[in-house]
Amino acid sequence: MSNNNQPMQEQTKLWNKSYIMILVLSTFIHSASYMVTPFITKFALSLGAPLTIATTIASLLSVSALVLRPFAGRTSDRFSRKKIILIANTVIIICLVILSRVTSVTALVIVRLIHGIAFSFTGVAMMAFNSMFIPKDRLGEGMGWMALSTIVSQSVGPNLGMWIVERFDYSMTFFAAAAVTLIGVVIFCFIPYSKPETPPSRKFDINDFIAVRLLPYALILCLFSSGNGLITSMLVVYGEYRGIENISMFYTAYSIVMFMVRPFSGKLVDKKGLRIVLYPSLVIAAAGFVILGSAKTLTMVIIAGVLKAIGQGSGSPAIQSTSLKMIGRDKAGVVSSTCYIGADVGNAVAPIVGGYVAEHYGYEIMFNGYAAILLVLGVIVFTIKWKYDYKKYGVMC
Repeated sequence: MSNNNQPMQEQTKLWNKSYIMILVLSTFIHSASYMVTPFITKFALSLGAPLTIATTIASLLSVSALVLRPFAGRTSDRFSRKKIILIANTVIIICLVILSRVTSVTALVIVRLIHGIAFSFTGVAMMAFNSMFIPKDRLGEGMGWMALSTIVSQSVGPNLGMWIVERFDYSMTFFAAAAVTLIGVVIFCFIPYSKPETPPSRKFDINDFIAVRLLPYALILCLFSSGNGLITSMLVVYGEYRGIENISMFYTAYSIVMFMVRPFSGKLVDKKGLRIVLYPSLVIAAAGFVILGSAKTLTMVIIAGVLKAIGQGSGSPAIQSTSLKMIGRDKAGVVSSTCYIGADVGNAVAPIVGGYVAEHYGYEIMFNGYAAILLVLGVIVFTIKWKYDYKKYGVMC
């Protein structure tokens, strides 16, 4: 049988050639995105945008991606995922090249919107595409390793982007990000793939856009990602407030522990099920934020980073892999978009709510309040979910 049919065969081992190439591809594409993310606000300010407009422009990519996720999911399930990824990343490369020549705020807004549309399609299609090369009984482990490529990107991308900006200029950084994306696309072209059989057309079904059965899981992912939003927007300011130097060590500890935890937790969820992983994950992640809220030393901050990595690093990919098993990989696009929607909402809303609470009640109340919501609401939602699934489907998560 031709290699082009490889994804249609059930993989018997995780570390196959295509899977390894996808790991490399994912690292390149995500690194390129993170290369430009840290300085978009500053770039907009340099073009004359007011601070409020500049921060809004920085969030346009996430907002446009959030709006289009459901459509990206349906498209990924009905058309060639490889073509979608190629087209979307080609658009991203063009947007990055245009950004290197942008001289007005209006042009920046337009390009960022288009970039966000392409980003939403490539993110959903990538997750769906990746699942085709992972053995069904090792989805948890496989998705865990995939998530690690994002962690590497978060570590390498921003540092590389800022290094280029400091030594050259914004234009060179956009060009470099375009070049990194292009390298990823070239690698991607060598991955064999044949489009799954398209299901017959039928009347409108909301489940073609959002996996309704997975909405409770999307809510839990929203809770987890809310912590990311709070950390990203508040940690540096919190460090200054507490007088804690080198608070960025939180990210270092977080990344290192992520590397250690994700593959292990993936194996565990494959063998024992989601409950064994998710309940402890919620408790541990909540404990990390309680410690962070009362932290007065760098050591406490690092401990909080370790606990957050163990909790979220185990819980999020466990939910994603379980969702794929429940719905099926033929609907991986919708599964991916549903999971992303939860994460996007958390990242978008948490900084706004958290900023209000921190301003009026203090950082400790903010972090402790979030920890309580994560633990209590997360446990309640998941308990109701798996009991409902067992009663209706006879399945224990």
